[in-house]
Parts: sequence; structure tokens; C-alpha cells
Amino acid sequence: MEKIYNKIWGTALKKISIRPMSIFEITKKLEEKFPDEEDLIKKVVEEMERVFLLNDKQFTEKYIDYITQKNIGRIKIMVETRKKGLNSDLVEDALINIKWSEEESCKRAFEIKNNSIKEEDSRKRKQKLINFLLSRGFSNSVIYKIIN
Repeated sequence: MEKIYNKIWGTALKKISIRPMSIFEITKKLEEKFPDEEDLIKKVVEEMERVFLLNDKQFTEKYIDYITQKNIGRIKIMVETRKKGLNSDLVEDALINIKWSEEESCKRAFEIKNNSIKEEDSRKRKQKLINFLLSRGFSNSVIYKIIN
């Protein structure tokens, strides 16, 4: 049992040394590799939290700082963070702490895309911009505020 625990610990340590992970992510990765060891996985994850190798609050702050640099909207941020099993309250706190503005992010994405669109017809150009911004997870209200 201790041998398997050490193997799980080593695997977890290797995975989080490659890139930071949320508790949810590391648990899922370990469950894939060790499907019959749920109790030991839980113990490993709890111990890693106790010794500060895993911390969802810190991970959320770093991940939000990283992902907001990609000029994406609140909807896409929530989808991406949900995939990582992050608590929406932690996500909201992190967005407030970095003083992120969906409107500013949308403006940057709009400017970049607007410069690359070759479409001459203004109606088609506007529709392409709207579709692009929607695909980036911006809300309708923010998009129309920026477009108009």
C-alpha cells in the first residue's frame, strides 16, 4: 500500500512540476492512471494541499492572470475555468484582484481583428467582427457597445 502511495505521490509531483494544476485536474489525471486507488489518491491530494504543493486559490489567480491576456470574454473565462474545476467565487475574486475589464479586453480583440479583415462591405465586416467577438466569449452587450 505504501509503495502504491509513493508511486501516486511521485506521479502527482511530476505532473505538477511540468505545469501547475488545479486540485480537480490532478485528481482526474491520477484517477486515469490509478483507477482503483481513489482512497490513496484522495490522501495524496490532501497531503499535497497540506504542504502547499496544491492550492486552488493561488492556481486560480495565476491562471486568470494568464488567460485574461488572451483577450477573451467573461463567458469563455468561465467555461475554461470550469473545465479546470475552479470555484466561480475564486474566479470572480481573481478577476477583481487583477482589475480585469471585459470591455477593455473586447476593445483589444476588436482592434486586432478589425485590422486583419479584408472585407469591404461594411455590413459583412461588422457581422464578421460580431461573430469573432462572440466566439471569444464576450457578452452581447459588451460587443455592441464596442462595435457601435
